Amino acid sequence: MEVIFRNVSYSYDGINNAVDNISVFLDSNLIHGIIGPIGSGKSTMLELMNGIMKPTSGKVLIGKYDLSNEDGSFDFNKFRYDVGLVYQFPEKQFFCNTVGEEVAFAEKIFKTKNASIRKKVIDILKIVGLDESYISRNPFSLNGGEKRRVAIASVLISNPKVLILDEPTIGLDDKSKKRLMKLLKNLKVRYNKTIVIVTHDVDMLYEIVDNIVVLDKGKIISEGNKVNVFSNVEYLNKHNTPIPNIVRFEKKIYDKYGLDMGYIPNMNALIRKIADISKGGGPNER
Repeated sequence: MEVIFRNVSYSYDGINNAVDNISVFLDSNLIHGIIGPIGSGKSTMLELMNGIMKPTSGKVLIGKYDLSNEDGSFDFNKFRYDVGLVYQFPEKQFFCNTVGEEVAFAEKIFKTKNASIRKKVIDILKIVGLDESYISRNPFSLNGGEKRRVAIASVLISNPKVLILDEPTIGLDDKSKKRLMKLLKNLKVRYNKTIVIVTHDVDMLYEIVDNIVVLDKGKIISEGNKVNVFSNVEYLNKHNTPIPNIVRFEKKIYDKYGLDMGYIPNMNALIRKIADISKGGGPNER
C-alpha cells in the first residue's frame, strides 16, 4: 500500500506552515525513512499519515484511503486496521496488564471474529522474536527492546499493510537495536509491509531503508534512493541534516586517498571491506 502526499500544507496557527506544499510518493513494500533537523516537519508529516490531523491544503492518500476527505465517507476504523502506528514510547500505547491481552487488544477494538485468538497472539509474538512465555508477563515490566517488540506485535495483530514507526530505536541498546532492524527487514521481505520510519537515527536508516525523505523548514529538500541522498554530504550539512557515520568515513577516505568504498551498510561490513583492501582486493581508485 503506497503513501502519497500531493501539494500538502499544514498550519497550526493559520499563518505559518509546519509542512509547506510537499509532494512525495512512498512506494509499496519498501522501507522509507523520514529525517530532518528539529522543527523540519517530521512529526507533522507523521501525524498527517496517521490521520490524526487533516492537511490545511492538498491531499494525503494511503492506498484507498483519502485522509483529506471531508465528506464523511472516510472509514477510520478500517483505516486503523490497515495502517498501524508504533509510538516513540511504547508504554504510551499499552492499556492491559499482560502482554497477551495487549497484543489481542486490537482484535477486540475491531471486533474481529477469531476462535483461536490465543494462537494468533502466539504466532505474532514469534514474528517479533518473543516466545509464548511472554503472554502472562506485564508489558510495563519488560526492558526497552521487549516493550518495542510488544508494541509492534500489538499493531501487527491486525495485519496492517502500512507500518509507521516514530523514533523506534530511541533508548535501545545495540543488541536490541539490531534485533529490531532484523525484524523490520523481515516484515518488508517476508510479509510485504510498507514501512515508514521517522527518526534521527540515520545510521540505522542507512542500513535498512530503501529510500529517504529529507525535510527542512517544512519542505522536502531531497528524496530518493538512500545512497544517492546521503552522498550529497555538503548539501545536507547546509540543512543541518545528520549524516550516517559510515558515509562520513567513506567521504574522508575518498577525499584523502581517492578510494571509492561503495555502499557499506554497517561497521562490520566496513571492517570486511578494509580487510579486502589490505589483501589487494580493494575498491576502485580515482
